[in-house]
Amino acid sequence: MTPQSSAATVTAGAGQAGGPPPDAVHDQDDYARSRVPDSARRGAGSIFSVLVGFVTAFFFPLVGGLYLTMNGAAATWMGLVISFTVLIVLALVVARTASREGLTSELLTRGAGFGSVGSVLTTVIYAGTFVIYAGTEGQILASSIDLIWDLPDQIWFVLVGLVFLPMAWNGINSMTKILIWTIPVYFVLLVAAIVIAWNRNDGMPSGMFNAMPHGAVGGVIGTISVVAGLAGTVGINPFEAGDYNRFIRADRFRRSAVYSVVLPYVLLFFFAIPLGMYFTLVMGEFSPSVYFVGLLGLLPGVALAWISQVRVNLTNLHISSVVFASGSEAVGTRRLGRRFWLLVVTALSILLMWFDVLGNLNVFLEWTGIFLLAWVACVVADITVVRGLLKIVTGPVEYRSSQLRRYNAVGVTALLTGTVGASLIWLLATNPVLKGLSAYIGFAVAFGVHVAMAVATKGRTYFVDPLDERLSVNQARTPH
Repeated sequence: MTPQSSAATVTAGAGQAGGPPPDAVHDQDDYARSRVPDSARRGAGSIFSVLVGFVTAFFFPLVGGLYLTMNGAAATWMGLVISFTVLIVLALVVARTASREGLTSELLTRGAGFGSVGSVLTTVIYAGTFVIYAGTEGQILASSIDLIWDLPDQIWFVLVGLVFLPMAWNGINSMTKILIWTIPVYFVLLVAAIVIAWNRNDGMPSGMFNAMPHGAVGGVIGTISVVAGLAGTVGINPFEAGDYNRFIRADRFRRSAVYSVVLPYVLLFFFAIPLGMYFTLVMGEFSPSVYFVGLLGLLPGVALAWISQVRVNLTNLHISSVVFASGSEAVGTRRLGRRFWLLVVTALSILLMWFDVLGNLNVFLEWTGIFLLAWVACVVADITVVRGLLKIVTGPVEYRSSQLRRYNAVGVTALLTGTVGASLIWLLATNPVLKGLSAYIGFAVAFGVHVAMAVATKGRTYFVDPLDERLSVNQARTPH
């Protein structure tokens, strides 16, 4: 490759070259297959309103009540602090890069050491995890509305699944409006429940920071149990933050990050999850569907459930459809856009409800935590070390299939090594500390292997042309 052709390639990679679809299709797909142009960038407020949608999910108060019951209050708080700190560091790295590059997590992964087809594995797990979340939240919705109108579960599953289609059809623009409009009603009902619980208990529960329910583990093992349980949350949310922060202008990211990255997770870890601890201590019950109806009454309690779950399920369905659309191009199905995948995701979430995803969630989410942390380790290693510290690869992150190897041994090897190693520890370890830290051991292994492979190959497996001038080994040979 000549210096002129290399420079042209880099410049094209930073824009809309490489055969992207027309702007109208971009708008429908929320730029799932190309860089977000400056004309489509938006403010931190709209990104915050979308990201805060998942904070309102009943899943997180449920988790808070469960962790309190299983591990005690002190261990739960310590696990939340540790997990939050790790998540924010990872999310800031990924979101900052997504803002600079304007790329989805799938497109970013392609150029960060996986290749155009190698990234499809991460696409399936990432998008599939959100499909399972959508099925879980949908099943919660179906069970809540069934309290008012008793119909066969299967009918409610279909109706609940279909209700999201018109709301998510037009992408982030319509979602932002819906999420903003529902905030006042959600907070009115939530504050009412908090006040009623406060009055019923004559103040704040005394055990918010030291409660130790009968049978709880507590201590170091309890803290590790919480950290292990939140591994999936820590692994998946940097990519979710990146998928939305790609709409933030790079020159505004530093000022916007407190609203578009940090604040949503502050609310998640130190409001939504502890709220579940609060209600569990007051009501002696850790299921939000039960204690909100008990505090507010049947109709307001069900209304709160619907507003909460609608908000979070919109983000689940949108992210999964965008990621599937982004990844499908790599395997030759470019014409299948985000709206097609939205239909597929909706059908899959309904199918999962039929097979009782809510009752079979635990094992899957534990393992996906291992996979997701290994994946984020590879991407962060590529951003911070391969491109940042060592500068083995330079220039904008390449996402176009025509410029990338189909499979890049750097990321694929690191992902498989970290995932397989951590999975074996998770399955075979009898020591609860070792088993609980398996996902983070996998993270460290994947990070190290990714860097080692990039150094060993000198980056030559990143591009179709091994002499591409974006590789430092080739830059050193080019006369200036």
